[in-house]
Amino acid sequence: MSLELKLPLLMSAVLAAVLATSIVVTSTTLRRTQLSAVGERLQRATRQLATLGAASLPVQQARFTAVANDSAIRRELAASPQRSPSREAVAALARLVTAADSGMPAELWTADGRRVAFVGNDVRATMRIAPGKPELPVQIAPLLGDTVRQRNDSLQLGPLYADNGRVHFWFVMPVRDRGRTLGYLSQQRVLALGSQTARTLRELSGDSVSLYYRNVDGGFWASGSGQVFPGLRDLDNEAGEARDSTNSALLVHEERIGATPLVVGMYVPERFVLARPARTIRTILMLSIALLLAGVLAAWLIGRSVANPLAQITRAAGSLAAGNYDARVPSTGDVEVRHLADAFNHMAEEIGASRAALQLQTQEAQAANSAKSEFLTTMSHELRTPLNAIGGYADLMEMELRGPVTDAQRRDLQRIRASQQHLLGLISSVLDLSRIEAGQVAYDLETVAVDSFLAGLDALVAPQAAAKQVQLVLRDSHDLAVVADREKLRQIILNLLSNAIRHTPAGGSVTLSAQLRGSRVAIVVDDTGPGIAAEKRDVIFEPFVQLDRSLTKTREGLGLGLAISRDLARGMAGDLTVESNAGGGARFVLTLQRGSAERASREPFTGEMAAQRRSS
Repeated sequence: MSLELKLPLLMSAVLAAVLATSIVVTSTTLRRTQLSAVGERLQRATRQLATLGAASLPVQQARFTAVANDSAIRRELAASPQRSPSREAVAALARLVTAADSGMPAELWTADGRRVAFVGNDVRATMRIAPGKPELPVQIAPLLGDTVRQRNDSLQLGPLYADNGRVHFWFVMPVRDRGRTLGYLSQQRVLALGSQTARTLRELSGDSVSLYYRNVDGGFWASGSGQVFPGLRDLDNEAGEARDSTNSALLVHEERIGATPLVVGMYVPERFVLARPARTIRTILMLSIALLLAGVLAAWLIGRSVANPLAQITRAAGSLAAGNYDARVPSTGDVEVRHLADAFNHMAEEIGASRAALQLQTQEAQAANSAKSEFLTTMSHELRTPLNAIGGYADLMEMELRGPVTDAQRRDLQRIRASQQHLLGLISSVLDLSRIEAGQVAYDLETVAVDSFLAGLDALVAPQAAAKQVQLVLRDSHDLAVVADREKLRQIILNLLSNAIRHTPAGGSVTLSAQLRGSRVAIVVDDTGPGIAAEKRDVIFEPFVQLDRSLTKTREGLGLGLAISRDLARGMAGDLTVESNAGGGARFVLTLQRGSAERASREPFTGEMAAQRRSS
């Protein structure tokens, strides 16, 4: 297919892909934004309704408390059960009834469940009576029992229930004197939509929002208009999702009304919420189709004028990619095409120059690396030989082969030997790092039993710990095994233990443990030293970096131990990291692949200078 045909098709395809992607992204964004906005409005409105409902309870509490403290009520509860209620008691009960409660009963009950006075309708004929209580409706009985058990003086609100096609609930208030319950005040209420609730719903009516109430246990649901409601299914208040009786998806939010057994909620069908984004997407889709058609036409026109120069640039680019850095294109055609050709020619020149410079730098880097290797080889030979000779002569003098040695001279010889060993260690560290960076380190991986391996390290570090008066603790590793090179694993752990002991003050402790972390095993070294600052944890694994941990000013070594240890760990498909220690100090973690404990090789536990063993 010629470029004259490819270019328009390609531009058309790109334009269609961009428009399709834009429509999908826009649709997703609009849907999410609309769902989020409506969800927040539901949440805000529901919390407002719950707050209003909870705020009305103290008002009711005050009204009931005033009636409960009326002397006429207390006299009526103490009067003979055969006498009729006094006018004063009836008048006191009437104060509980407001204009909105017209006809709703307000009642006075004795502590044993006997009604002694009431105003309003007598609802006993339409309500079930509690077992063993010839006058007490089942809706009030649990509230009376709860107030006695809890010794509660506050107003109690009962659960919702249906009676004669309407939804009701009860208020119950104990009448108490000196900690003793004399009786109860009760009043039946009808669940009705208040003015504030109606105003909130009107604000959301454009989204077909519905209101409901339910008991906390979910056993009874009522609509905001006070009718029995079938309830919602698959309710997830955290996600704001539910389904109605027709299995339609809903956005929902509900809140408990204070300490009452009632929950208020609002919901809206998801299809109504998404109707507006759907209309917007349809409009965008129509505009996108028109734009796509216009773009296809423009692509065909542009392709005919720029195809030939672009074909030349394409062939030149292929030649440049093949390594022909002398490829150039003629500067012809329209202004934009000429600019493109000039830019390509300039780019080809820059790439050719950059490649030549890169080749020169590569050669210089290889020469420098070769010189470094030669220098390290020479240093290994030239420095190790005289250092070994120094150690040998010190041994000869200490054995008094050159004559008697005084105590002061013997101490000097010990210092000479220690310095000689220290220098040899520094040279070995530099050579180890060089071999690791050059990829010349071989790993003999095997399955190693962690428990016996760690126990075998005691004798190597215990003298250092004893000299510093630091307690060495080894925790049980629970029969774990790792895949590692035994010698390199020993080098890493000994370096970590040596560092931990060196930076731990006298009387402190160093703990060595192993634990399973997912599919890997972590060998952990904890100390009780001054720890490592968070901002310095990323640099301690760099070569030649030493940190001054305030408990010691020791500057032994070149700062290569942690760098070498981490490189060795990574060479065994593991890693070495430092973590925050909640108890203070530093915590280094070596993670390795987990091996099969049954096939692991084990080293015997020597028992020499053994660390204190504890089960984790």
